[in-house]
Amino acid sequence: MNLDYRNYSVEDFSRDESFRAWVFNTDNKNKLFWTNWLAQNPDCAEKINLSKAFLLTLHEHDIALDEDELGAITQKIIRENKAEKAVKILIWSNKAFRVAASIALISIIGFFGVKYYNQKQELASLEKLTDNLSINYIETENSENIPKEISLADGSVIMLYPKSKIRYPKQFPTQVREVYLVGQAFFDIAKNPKQPFWVYTNYISTQVLGTSFMVKAFDNEKDIKVEVRTGKVSVYSRKDIEKAKLQKNNALMGIILTPNQAIEYSVADARLLKSISKHPEILRSETLPNFVFDEAPIADVFKALEKAYGIQIIYDEKTMEKCYLTASLSDESLYEKLNLICKITRSSYEIIDAQVVIHSDGC
Repeated sequence: MNLDYRNYSVEDFSRDESFRAWVFNTDNKNKLFWTNWLAQNPDCAEKINLSKAFLLTLHEHDIALDEDELGAITQKIIRENKAEKAVKILIWSNKAFRVAASIALISIIGFFGVKYYNQKQELASLEKLTDNLSINYIETENSENIPKEISLADGSVIMLYPKSKIRYPKQFPTQVREVYLVGQAFFDIAKNPKQPFWVYTNYISTQVLGTSFMVKAFDNEKDIKVEVRTGKVSVYSRKDIEKAKLQKNNALMGIILTPNQAIEYSVADARLLKSISKHPEILRSETLPNFVFDEAPIADVFKALEKAYGIQIIYDEKTMEKCYLTASLSDESLYEKLNLICKITRSSYEIIDAQVVIHSDGC
């Protein structure tokens, strides 16, 4: 089999004897070939799935429409789904096969037609940012129930979560490393200051030099989140980057995140909000932090928390100068520590711009 299947259309696949034998599971040799071919050409998975769905649905229907009914159905599909490319497979010389195909197409066009139309719009938008992800790329989707590890050529590792997909070049260019994410992934990026790493999503873009962080950007969710584990990242809205590239302006205005900081983009408000991670972790250090306090001045307590978590705590030193703490806070999370401290000192706190602000009338 030396055919150029990469250039096949849905119609071509549907007519190919080898492909049909694989779909209907009639030949183990064909099964092995197509399984290997799909593994080597993951970017063709959507086209393969559409072709399979078309053939399987077609196999279950009888031929029962005349020419007028067929024409009416075809026009309806075009009007409602705007999927002219998919409808082209109806135009075949064999009338019986064409009519049956129209019935099969009605069953799958609602999902696949709109999906391909949206993907085309998505690609057009992505091309405004970069040319590196529109050709010669690999796209991996995680359809399992557990995260999937992906190792990139530069030494970076991506943990792709279920129901997520990521696109990246087969070979990164020398100037920049760029990937496109739909869903959720944890990134552990190999350091290379001369080759910055960009993660694009539908609404925000994240730039890093070498760090580990989480991005959560599902299409059906109202908010998109970025959380930093180590290092530092800059987060930008897609609109700001597209505008800067259009104007050839290199002075981008982003929001910087450091460990235990997070950012949330509200799709409804088109607004970036900086905060603290939902589950802050103690930063790596040569010595373990000590959270056992015995009549410790509150200033020493807050310094210990700032050093351990890398989070700034703002308070009025004069107002709280007579506040002391006796407690063991080793096993509690950052938020539990803050709740206990505020309860003992009769104060309160809020998170503003990824900082902890303490409100107190004194002790």
